Amino acid sequence: MTILYLDCYAGISGDMTVGALLDLGMPLEHLTTELSKLALPKGSYALSPHPTERQHVAALKFDVAVHDHHSHRHYAGIDTMIAASGLSNAVKETARRIFRRLAEAEALVHGVPVEEVHFHEVGTVDSIVDIVGAAICLEYLGVEAVYTSALPLGSGFVETAHGRLPVPAPATVELLRGLATHGNCGEGERVTPTGAAIVAALAVPSAPCPAMTVTRIGSGAGGKDFSDCPNILRAFLGTGRAEGSDEVVEASCNLDDVTPEIIGYVLELLLESGAM
Repeated sequence: MTILYLDCYAGISGDMTVGALLDLGMPLEHLTTELSKLALPKGSYALSPHPTERQHVAALKFDVAVHDHHSHRHYAGIDTMIAASGLSNAVKETARRIFRRLAEAEALVHGVPVEEVHFHEVGTVDSIVDIVGAAICLEYLGVEAVYTSALPLGSGFVETAHGRLPVPAPATVELLRGLATHGNCGEGERVTPTGAAIVAALAVPSAPCPAMTVTRIGSGAGGKDFSDCPNILRAFLGTGRAEGSDEVVEASCNLDDVTPEIIGYVLELLLESGAM
């Protein structure tokens, strides 16, 4: 099984995820071709990945230069656009699942039905490219299972379309439900809503890294420099078994007055039902 482990010691965002996956060997040409299957306005964006470093550690920075600053899209419109695109069914399903988790979080925060969620920052072209791009990369790399480390919460405030909000932002907090987090980090937004949605929709919490044979390591750089650690997302690609694949449940009982014919018949039924 092909496993992807996201080492989010500095945090995670959509652009960091795509940067790390490109650094694993995802061809930019393939990503560009697949993204063109979305019904985004022609010439509305340009991809710009480039090598950089954070605290003298090399990483790939993935930027999306946006020429169409239309930042008011509803969840329903984005979901329809992805569903109607020429992308593969697997990519569609992954991207739609991520956006669905985002919409559910926003719906809880603002007290509206999911179908009426109005995206601001997450509805911009660059965020759509980040999420759909991540789905495209995962399919190309053949990833079958995604795991994530504990996520740093960060602290302070962030300026958004809804005003000045505490870190983690309200939607991010909703997305972090069920995921391992920690506060052992400095100030700043370490996990963006897009990054949180990716791990919430796709990843299984795993600390430490699951047992796997690592074949490649990719590093995606964040847009800010932090004093406490390099702002880099590390992606470990390798092979291994999904967690829990070796677990077996054994049921036992005592048999008293039962004929061999009945036991043989029961055994047949059990094996047909998937018993080992």
